Amino acid sequence: MQGTRERILDLVVEQREVRVEDLATELTITTAAIRRHLDHLRADGLVDVKAVKQATGRPYHVYFATEKATQSVPPAYADLLERMLKSLGEREDVISTVMTSVAESLALKHRVEASGLTEQELVAKVTASLREEGILDAWRTEADGIHLVNGRCPYHKAAEISKLPCESDKRAIELLLGHDVEQLNRIVDGASCCEYLVRAQPGQPQIIEVG
Repeated sequence: MQGTRERILDLVVEQREVRVEDLATELTITTAAIRRHLDHLRADGLVDVKAVKQATGRPYHVYFATEKATQSVPPAYADLLERMLKSLGEREDVISTVMTSVAESLALKHRVEASGLTEQELVAKVTASLREEGILDAWRTEADGIHLVNGRCPYHKAAEISKLPCESDKRAIELLLGHDVEQLNRIVDGASCCEYLVRAQPGQPQIIEVG
C-alpha cells in the first residue's frame, strides 16, 4: 500500500501542476500535513514550486514534479538511450524499422483475445493492459470516436529527442485494437496528457463511457 508521501508525488506527477489545497482535498488531510510532505519531496529533489501570477489578487503557488521524479529508468540507462536516439537523427528508414519492431513486441506482450468482445470491451482491456507499461491510463468515447489518454509520459526525455517512442506506442495500440490511431496531443509538446483517437466510422453508434 502506498504511503501518503508516495500518493502526493503520484498526484503531482499526474496533474503536472497542483496546489496544496487541491492535494489536501484529494487526500482528505490537512494542508499543514501536505506542506510537510512536499517539503521533504523538495529536499529530495523530486518536486519544486513556483508562483503563478493572476490578473487580480496575489500570486498563488503550484508544485510540479522534477525530471528526477519522472525519470523511469536509471541514469546510466537513460544516458545510453539518449545517445542512441541522438545517433539515429532523422534517419527515417532506421526509425521506421525500430519503431515497427518495438511496437510488434509490445503488442505481442499485451495481446488480448478479442473474440466476442464489443469495441468498448476491447478498448477497456487494452487500456488496462497498457496501464502496466505507463502508456495508457483511461479512455472515453465522444462524438468523433474513442479517445485514449495517458496523464504521465513514461519516457519524457526520450520523446524530446526522437519521435520513435511515441510512434511505437501509437503503432502498438493500432495492432492491439485493429484500427488506425491518431495521436492528438503529447505531454512533451506541452499538453496536459498524451491523447490518441480511434475515429468513429460513419453511422457507428457512440456509447459514452469512461474507463
